[in-house]
Parts: sequence; C-alpha cells; structure tokens
Amino acid sequence: MKNLSILLTLLFICWSCKSQNRQANKIVVHNNKSVEIYSDAIGKEIKQIIDKNAKELLKDSLINSLSIGLYINNVALSFNYGELTKGEGDIPTNKTIYEIASVTKTFTGTLAAKAVLEEKLTLEDDIRKYLPKPYLNLEHKGRPIKIKHLLTHTSGLPGDVIALDTEINQNSNEIEFNKVVVAHENKKTKGIFFESLSKIKLTEKPGTTFNYSNAGTNLMGYILEKVYKQPFQKLIMNEVVAKAKMEDTYFNVPKNKQYRLANGYLLGKPMPETKLANTLWGAEGALKSTTADMLKYINYQFKNDKIVKESHKKIFEIDTDYWIGYFWWSIENQNYDLHYRHDGGISRAKNVLAIFPENKIGISIFTNESAINVNQKLSNLTHTIYNELKK
Repeated sequence: MKNLSILLTLLFICWSCKSQNRQANKIVVHNNKSVEIYSDAIGKEIKQIIDKNAKELLKDSLINSLSIGLYINNVALSFNYGELTKGEGDIPTNKTIYEIASVTKTFTGTLAAKAVLEEKLTLEDDIRKYLPKPYLNLEHKGRPIKIKHLLTHTSGLPGDVIALDTEINQNSNEIEFNKVVVAHENKKTKGIFFESLSKIKLTEKPGTTFNYSNAGTNLMGYILEKVYKQPFQKLIMNEVVAKAKMEDTYFNVPKNKQYRLANGYLLGKPMPETKLANTLWGAEGALKSTTADMLKYINYQFKNDKIVKESHKKIFEIDTDYWIGYFWWSIENQNYDLHYRHDGGISRAKNVLAIFPENKIGISIFTNESAINVNQKLSNLTHTIYNELKK
C-alpha cells in the first residue's frame, strides 16, 4: 500500500474542509453492525486488510467475536465481527463495553508519570515513604523497593501478596483454575492486602529481575492516592480518562449501561464479571471500555503531551530492545518496529493495545474469549494488520 500515509493525510484534510461536500468526502460512518466506507479507494483497501485477517482468525471455533479499532494518520475506524453470544447474531459494536484488564496498568502508569512531572514523587523514592507503617521487610540487604521498581515489575514482590485460601490442584484444567482465582480475587480487601504485605520476604535486590506483579501495581495505585490525597479511581477518571476525552470508560459500569457489557467466555464456557474495582484499588486491571473510547485513548497517545511522553520513557531493559517504562512495554528489535503496547487478559476477555509512533498507527483488538492461546492469536493479528498497512 505505497504512499498510504500521504494519501490518507490528504483525504483527511479534504474531508475537514468546510467548502467540500460533506457526504461525498465522509470517510467513515459508525453504525450498529459495521463500518461504511464512502467511495474511498484507500479506505476500501484498509477495510479489505482488516476483513481478510479478522475473518481468518474467526475460523477458529473458539473465537466468536472480534472488535478492532484502527487509528491511522488521524483517522479512527472500527470494525466488528462475529457474535457475542454464539448463535444469537448479537454482533458487537464500537459501543460494546469490554473489560480491558491489564491495559488498565497503562492508565496507572500515565497518572504516575504526571505525579513525577509534578514532583509529587520521584522514581528513586523508597516506597515505604508513602506506606502506612515502616515495613522493614520491603528491602533486600539494605536495598529498598523504589517507585521505578513498582512501575517496571522489578520490585521483587510476587504476582499476588495475598495467599490463596484454597490450593489449586496441579491437575486442574483452565476453567477450574480460573474459578479458584476469580473467587480469590473477589474476597480481597485492602486490610488483608497490607497485612499480607508485611509478611513478604524479598529474596533478591529490587531492580534486578522482571517479575510481573499485580500486587506491585495496586501498591502504586495506593501511593498515587496518598500523594494526591484523592481516591485512586477518581484520579484515573479525572486525570487520564477525561483528559483523553473518553466518555464510555468506567471502573464500575453504570446500571443503565450494563446491557452493553460484553458477556465473556473461557473455552466457550460463560464466566462471571470480576469485582476488581471493588476489592483493592483496581489499578492492575479493573477498567472497562469500548472500541470507540480506546480509539480516543490511542489519539491521546499521539498528542505531543509531556505526561504521555514521560509515560513512554524507557526505564528497565528486560531483553535486547525490549523495555518497560511506566507499565508500558517499549519494543523495538530486528523483528518489530518500535511500538508501545500492553495486553489485557481476564477470565472472560482478552485484548491488545499497540501504538506504532513512527507510522502513526494504533490498533486495539478485543474478543470475549479468554483461553490462554488467544493471547498469541491476538498478538499475531495485531502485527499482521500493522505490517500490511504500513507497506
């Protein structure tokens, strides 16, 4: 698709000119089922790329539906396929609400970047400066956990500081495992969290090893709450969601919009909604959003905003040209163009968010199936679409 970027930019400029006929130059119209392209050869070519790759993935009997948001040269497009409920014909729309799971961490990271720029805290701060008691255990041989270690999952904290009250049978299948985990998540309280935190013993120096930690992310949420003296979720809504002009993103979906919340499955079995927003801080994965709003979030990532730029900053190198910053992955190696990304997975949904700054392309993909092997399928779809679009 040679010269795609230049042509799309010209199309968008023409579309914006008041002197042009609005209907003839309108690039995209959202409706309940699909995207309509008006006499636009470039737009049709984009749609063909998305259609082809989405339909190929939908051949997988496990995946019922896909919602794809594409942001390319300031034009936002959404595409929806399949059914939210198999056999019911309920095609998702750009207003279908999905649990975005760990993509929530990028919102937490953005708020942390704001706090650093406003000198509310620094990356080098000992986290115990902000905790409710000394926690002498949160160091290793005199080396404390710092703010930067929470943001990069290098704190030495485990994935979860609260021990399971039920042991998981080693022979448990994916569904049984997730039922235990969801039940465990739903019983958490902030009191239990801090009590459990005091029992943690670090086995190596913080900042040494990457170990993905939802506990560390929630601890970051608590610290942000303390430095701003406001509830964490309120801060996210006011300082990130509102700034990105997202109008359909929530920690708790309002009752009058619950009907738009996608049902979710694991290996084809219905799974209940989680309560992450109501147990701890929800910093690790409690947000729900739509394709339309995620496109606004992508647009926000492309703005020349100092907070966004800070949140994309590289802090810890996990592997060659594979970094993590304020919870954002920053990836650039021989196989991939530079992109910032985060994946989200919960017991009833999966999604990928990827921002490619050099070609100004952003991609958001949702499905309401959460089997483990779906992660790689969505990742492959993301890179396939990007590689075909950038040609």
